[in-house]
Amino acid sequence: MLIRRLSLTLLLALLLPLAVAQDFDWRKHEGANVNLLLVSHPFVNALVPLLPDFTALTGISVTYEELSEQPAFEKLLADLSSRTGTYDAFMTSPLNNWQYATAGWLEPLDAFIEDATRTSPAYDVGDFAPGILGAGRWTRVPMQGIGEGPLWALPINYETYLLAYRPSVFEAKGLSVPTTYQELLEVAPLLSDPTRNFYGVITRFDTYWDLPYLTFGTMLASYGVEMIRPDGSLGICSPESIAATQDFIQLISSAAAPGAGAFTWYESLQGFASGQYAMSVNEADLFAPVYQDPRQSAISDDVGYAPTPLGPTGERAAGAWIWQMSMNAGSQRKDATWLFLQWLTSKETMVATHLAGNMNPVRRSAWENPEVAAMVNAWGAYPGQYIETVQVMAEVAGINFPPHPELTRMLDRWAGAIQRSFFEGGNVEANLCAAEQEIARMLR
Repeated sequence: MLIRRLSLTLLLALLLPLAVAQDFDWRKHEGANVNLLLVSHPFVNALVPLLPDFTALTGISVTYEELSEQPAFEKLLADLSSRTGTYDAFMTSPLNNWQYATAGWLEPLDAFIEDATRTSPAYDVGDFAPGILGAGRWTRVPMQGIGEGPLWALPINYETYLLAYRPSVFEAKGLSVPTTYQELLEVAPLLSDPTRNFYGVITRFDTYWDLPYLTFGTMLASYGVEMIRPDGSLGICSPESIAATQDFIQLISSAAAPGAGAFTWYESLQGFASGQYAMSVNEADLFAPVYQDPRQSAISDDVGYAPTPLGPTGERAAGAWIWQMSMNAGSQRKDATWLFLQWLTSKETMVATHLAGNMNPVRRSAWENPEVAAMVNAWGAYPGQYIETVQVMAEVAGINFPPHPELTRMLDRWAGAIQRSFFEGGNVEANLCAAEQEIARMLR
C-alpha cells in the first residue's frame, strides 16, 4: 500500500489551527534562523517537505544538516562539548541525553511550555502518551530518576520490535511463523536457499550500543537478562546471557547472509524490503511504512507482522527506542528554537509526518486520526495485523537499562564482546565475562 499523500485539507490544517489559537503570536521572532542536526531516518524524510510551512507561519528560516546515526552523534558531541551552539536543536534519545544533561548541554523545556507568551494554548502537552513524554525527564542522578525532574526533550516517534515475515514463503514451505526462539532456531535455516541468494533472517549486528540495547537486547530481555539485577550484581555474563548470545550467534550463522556481522539498521531495513529474506527478526516496527510502500519495497503485497518470540521460560520482553528533539543550552536563539519545537511536535504537524512515513505516533490524537488509523489498519497479512502486533509489543516494551551518562560506552563494550564471540566462533562466556568486568569498573 502506498504511504498516503498529504491532502490539501491537511496542509491547511497545519497552519490554521496554530495561527488562530487565541491570537498566539507565531511571528514574534520573524527573521530568525534555526539550525538543526538531524539523523537520517524516515522521520526526516517526512519532515523536510513541511519546513516551508513553518517558515510561512513564523517567518523563521530553518537550516539543517543530515547525517547517518553514528557520524551525527559524534558531530553533535563535539558541538555540545565545545559549547559553540552551532546547532539550536537536534535529534536525540533518552540514552544520549543522560550524557548530555549530566554535562549541562541541554536546555530544560518546562519553562517554555509553562509560559503562555511562548507556547500556544493549542499545544496540549496532555495529549502525549505519558510514558513516552516522561522518558524525556530525568533528575540527573545516575541509576535512578528517569521520568522525574526537568523535561530535556520532546518525543517525535517511538519504536519497539517485532518479527516481520513473508507469508508466501512460509506457505510455500508449509511452515508456521515461529512463536518461540527455539522454533526460530529450527525454522530459520529451513527458509534459506543460498543458491538463490535468499536467507531465513536479517537483523542488525554491528559493534554498536544498540545491539544489546534494542534488537538483540529484546532477545536478551526475553531470556531474562538484566544488565543490573535486583541485588545490584551485573548480569552480562549470567547463564541466561550466555545462552541468549549462543543462540543468537547460531541463528546468524545458520540463516543469515554473508556479511551479516556488520549489518546496521539501514541494511536490515533495505535488505528485508528487497525481498532477499524470509524474516526480519526483532527489528523496528517503524520500518513498516517502507515495507508497505511499493515504491520502496519489493514485498509490499507480501509482508506480515508477529510479536517477537517467547524466551525459554515463556517470557516476552522488548526494548524501546524514542526519537526526541532537544534544545542546545548553547543556542543563541532559544525562543525561536522553541517556536520550531512546538510547531514540530504539535498535533497537526505530527499527523502530517505520520502520514508521510514517520512511525509510531507519540500523541494519542494521532492514533485516533482517521487517516492514520486507515493507513496502519491496512498493513500486514490481514487488516489490523500491524496494530495487533504493536499493541502486544507495547505491553512488554520499555527502557530496560538504568540512566547513566556512560551507558553508551558500556553497551559498546558489551556489543564488542558479542561480535568477538561471533567472529571467533566461540568463547562466549569468556568474552561476556571480560566485558562485565570492564563495565563494572565503569560503574564505580
